[in-house]
Amino acid sequence: MSNRFYFGGSDSGSDADDNDASLPFPKPLERTAFLAPDFDAATFLSSLSNRFQTLEDLQAELRELSQTLNKELVDLVNDNYQDFLSLGSTLYGGEEKIEDIRLGLLGFERDVKAVRDKVDTRRNEVAELLRQKKALRQETSVGQALLEIAERLDLLEEKLEISTSTKIKSQPQDGGGEQWGDEWIEEATANDVDEEFNSDGVDGVPPRLQRRTEEFLILKYLASKHSPQHPFLLAQEGRIRKIQEILLSDLEMAIKQETEVKYKQQLMQIRGAIEE
Repeated sequence: MSNRFYFGGSDSGSDADDNDASLPFPKPLERTAFLAPDFDAATFLSSLSNRFQTLEDLQAELRELSQTLNKELVDLVNDNYQDFLSLGSTLYGGEEKIEDIRLGLLGFERDVKAVRDKVDTRRNEVAELLRQKKALRQETSVGQALLEIAERLDLLEEKLEISTSTKIKSQPQDGGGEQWGDEWIEEATANDVDEEFNSDGVDGVPPRLQRRTEEFLILKYLASKHSPQHPFLLAQEGRIRKIQEILLSDLEMAIKQETEVKYKQQLMQIRGAIEE
């Protein structure tokens, strides 16, 4: 190890020794540097770049450290030889204990699996109940919407007197032509008076006819939210068609009697909406 650096200098007085004595000498490697859990040899060697030490000297120092550790390990075993021999005897019978622990763990695993299966079963039951609840809510919503359609249909038939057999009287109109039915020009009740008073009627359209057409358009809009093949809507087709025919007939009469082109166009637009 002629190339190693040593602390201190010699008393030879030579210039070479004086120059070597002025150089910094590396400290011995610490054992704690090798105890890090994430120890990496490449990182460790790169951290020694400023040790002023040759690679041969570093290898020799590491070799000496390894030999020292091996010697200490041998001394430790020799000093505690009897304890190492008795270690095997103290472990005698451990197989039974390990087997007991294994059986206990297997039983615990079965219990956990049984609990997990119960939880999964209950989760599936709750999911099914929630699905049924959602379906019932949807059916309830559809039922309420259809009930509203039925109520509006009954009310509109009542206002148009479709269900009665009373003969519609005619009222002469100025200027001749076709006559209005009594359902449009009859004396209004108290409720109808309030309704007409609050209505912003379209010029050229009788207020009551306007309200009936609006109610019919609302009825069509509510029905359009459901499938046209719904059994309830299929059962009401005849009633809806009857109301539509009456409204179209009255609108046609109003169009023929209207003299103003602007109002006639408004009536034709309403008729187009009813026919759709």
